[in-house]
Amino acid sequence: MATTWEQFIRLILNGEDVDASVTNRPTTQLSNRTQYLYDRLVATAVGEALYVHDVPVEDDALVGDAMYYDDVDAKYKRALAAVELDTAFGWYKISKSSYAIGTLVEKLSTGLGSICTSGTLRGFDLTSAIQPGAPTVAGAYYLSMQLPGKITNQKPPVAIYMLYNRGDEIVHVLPTPKDMLEDHIHHRNQLVAAPAGDANCITYGDGEVHEIIDPDSSLQGWLPADHASFNGLAPAGAHFGYNLAQDEALLKVWPPQPLDSGYLEVNRGNGYQGLRLNGTCPDAIINAQGIWWMTNCYGTAPWAPEYQCNSSSSASSDSSESCDADCQTPLEYLPGGLDTTQMWIAFWFAKMVFKTDAAVVTSLQPDGDNSPITILDCDGDVANTGRLFAGLDLSKLTTELAAGYNVVKGFEANKMLYGPGVIGVKAGTGAEIVGVGTESTDWALVDGLYRGDLEIGLEDNLNDPRDYAPNLVSMDNVREEYDNISEFFYLHFPVSRASSIRYRVEVPRAGMPIVAIRAYLWFWFVGRSAGAIPKLTASYRRYPLAVAAPAVLPSSDTDITAGGWTPGITLAGGDYAYAATSWFNVAVGDTIFYTIGWGGLLGPSDGFGIMRAGVRVEITP
Repeated sequence: MATTWEQFIRLILNGEDVDASVTNRPTTQLSNRTQYLYDRLVATAVGEALYVHDVPVEDDALVGDAMYYDDVDAKYKRALAAVELDTAFGWYKISKSSYAIGTLVEKLSTGLGSICTSGTLRGFDLTSAIQPGAPTVAGAYYLSMQLPGKITNQKPPVAIYMLYNRGDEIVHVLPTPKDMLEDHIHHRNQLVAAPAGDANCITYGDGEVHEIIDPDSSLQGWLPADHASFNGLAPAGAHFGYNLAQDEALLKVWPPQPLDSGYLEVNRGNGYQGLRLNGTCPDAIINAQGIWWMTNCYGTAPWAPEYQCNSSSSASSDSSESCDADCQTPLEYLPGGLDTTQMWIAFWFAKMVFKTDAAVVTSLQPDGDNSPITILDCDGDVANTGRLFAGLDLSKLTTELAAGYNVVKGFEANKMLYGPGVIGVKAGTGAEIVGVGTESTDWALVDGLYRGDLEIGLEDNLNDPRDYAPNLVSMDNVREEYDNISEFFYLHFPVSRASSIRYRVEVPRAGMPIVAIRAYLWFWFVGRSAGAIPKLTASYRRYPLAVAAPAVLPSSDTDITAGGWTPGITLAGGDYAYAATSWFNVAVGDTIFYTIGWGGLLGPSDGFGIMRAGVRVEITP
């Protein structure tokens, strides 16, 4: 981290506790000032570099990043080479982020930094500034088009020169944000002046026109404009189209940018002459789709009139194929003195350097005739270059019913799939479904499934009996046992010993009927030896809900059955059975303690056990 400037020197004050840090404070601050001045002196030594110091910089910027000034946020940010469309004028312009002013050489924790705008940096490490994947080698470096602030030695389409790396930790910074829209390359391509197939034989003055017999799109040269390989893209009135797909050199740099930069020259044996590319009667048309030949009179086709013609073929003299009066064959191109078997065509054009397929969209068209995507120009006509508007023609979509109910679920090729998000809803145990609104309009019940606007709630089953599991509170001479044979736990009441168990159960405050309710105790008894389950003591104690006012704690239990409770079941050793007490009254919100006890006599010789216990609550009849 660079040394910061100490604005004020804090001296020792009267009464201040003095230690080494306090005593050395002014000296340390003066040392920092000296170091700061030294750093600035080194940075500007001998005028090797120019800087802007202590300027606001982007938080994410790193030392080595290329920077530009953002006048909206009033700070220096990481630069990025780019172009953008000026919608007001319809042409491209350089993006603000392309105007790099220098390299970030130091950054302070306060969001400030220093930027070298030009000059030589010594001992400077560029590693963090170079775009990932680009080699760190000596040479010229340009502003990246992919990552903000980074540089690359691979010259991109939008080429903003940033610096020269000597490779020995010495860097010459010289950002050059020139307008690369002025950069272009001139191309010259020799076109194949021959038909991609056989040419028919015609004679000057016979009124016939040039034609291609048996066209072959695998050959170089010219094809009929209505050939299937052109997909119907030929302009109206075109007779021939250049087979661009078979001219590898020209295809690599196609199309011209801008399109009107193209120029066609033809040499028919009397020197190169330029062709008319515009006007009411052009010799040729150049557009993004290719080169189109608009004439086919004698000597005006894109090959010599006597070029390897097929004498067995003859051309039609149909008036629709006859030459327009304004497009007659030039008089200087007639048999006699000129070589009518030779012809050369040269295509010149300029191409903007930045307009590569990696930097801009060169053309755009739907995927096939049945695609629902439409690409139109400003006049609403089908186009694939220039200012375009993309639309979606839903009428071209076919529909296919997916399993379900009446919603769009997705798209597959040219198909729109529709079906339900939820096919239907069916009530389960304890649930209740009610349609909202008008049946058959807002909702429907079909084959037991509800569909549409629905309200789902809990079924009103407050009157149904319900069971509650108690908590075990205490055991007196009762122990938990494990049966190794049947593998279960139970609470064992031993013989010859008085024993008891006390449980607690809580009656809910909500979800219960607001009427008189009652409860009984139930158990699963297990016999450890043959015999009847003996008479048991069974009592309970209620603690009612005390909401309105404090309540007095009850001091005694209430017997469920006077003289004791007899379950009334006889078991063989290893059997178990269910038994329940008589009813007793309870209320919503009660806490109930109940006790089951045994005197230890007059029962199975090995005692008995309880496997499970519960309390059932229901409305009092």
